Amino acid sequence: MRLSFMGSLSLVAISLAVFLPFHNADASTRIFWNSNGQAMLAARNMDLDEDDKPTIYAMPAGMSKTGGINDNPATWTSKHGSVVIRLSGYGNVCDEGINTEGLAFHYLYMAGSVYETRDSRPGVDGGIYGQYLLDNADSVEKALGLMRDTQLVPGWMGTYYPCHLALEDAAGDSAVVEFIGGQMKVYYHDPGNATYILTDEPPLDQQLANLGLYKGFGGDLPWPGDADSKSRFVRASAFLKTLNNQYWLPIPDLISRLFSAIRPAATPFGAIMFQDDGPEESAWPTLWTSLFDLTNKAIYFTHDMARNDFWIDMGKLKLLPGAPVLSLRADRTDLFGEVSRLLSSPAHPALLLLLLSD
Repeated sequence: MRLSFMGSLSLVAISLAVFLPFHNADASTRIFWNSNGQAMLAARNMDLDEDDKPTIYAMPAGMSKTGGINDNPATWTSKHGSVVIRLSGYGNVCDEGINTEGLAFHYLYMAGSVYETRDSRPGVDGGIYGQYLLDNADSVEKALGLMRDTQLVPGWMGTYYPCHLALEDAAGDSAVVEFIGGQMKVYYHDPGNATYILTDEPPLDQQLANLGLYKGFGGDLPWPGDADSKSRFVRASAFLKTLNNQYWLPIPDLISRLFSAIRPAATPFGAIMFQDDGPEESAWPTLWTSLFDLTNKAIYFTHDMARNDFWIDMGKLKLLPGAPVLSLRADRTDLFGEVSRLLSSPAHPALLLLLLSD
């Protein structure tokens, strides 16, 4: 039975209206480490106010897809296989992923995002736009070209889960894309490695201006320790500087060091956030942490509530045309070590029609 995309999306939006606040809530931190001499590594904390039920999907190449909107949707056949993390508790939003060429993307929350007015370009629903980029691009530069030729149509994401987008690739390139005042703003090849850190609001240019107030970045302030997005940006930037003094270590050591740098930017359960323009409130806690090895095509994952710690070697997955879509709930408590063998056909394949069907 084929499900109605827009009908299901409406139900998702109603559910999210109950749970997601309409103010600065903060969620997530991303670090890209491309200077260790061994591998391009990207780590990310996922902070959210309720269980997002993350599910890992192995997506083969050769799938015919559509943009999931009624108004001039883009259509394509995936050129590359990929492994993505979908937020099953949030309408199967594709939150981040990596393809077989070593291109990766990450959505991070950014309150105040205002997306482009719909125009004549082919469009892709925002919930699957990252998957669209993985399917069709093998580098940050090519992904940015696709973003100029097509249009991210936010749908419910624009209201309930406004985001900015981080990209990185196996060549060491990185970019951040934000939607400010109805225009797409791209940070790419910026001086000072401006795109290697991303947290949430405010926009990246304001984050960088704030960073300049702190020790090690031109200012005199000590590094902040609270859960605010700007404070996490400073801490992540500071710990990336310490990582950049470490070279030519074995890959497992590099993985451990990046995990040690992203974890101090995590938000503990029960933490309080102090806002500049409002009262203190509960911060969204870190639910899980992922790490992508873009060079060796591997995904490392740990879920804070399931207390698991596992990884997936993409080379052991079948991602060529004709292979099936496989999935694995990432919050299983029995996951440890390399788990590619545990991916299986989705228990409810009809749900894939929302985002993955031809």
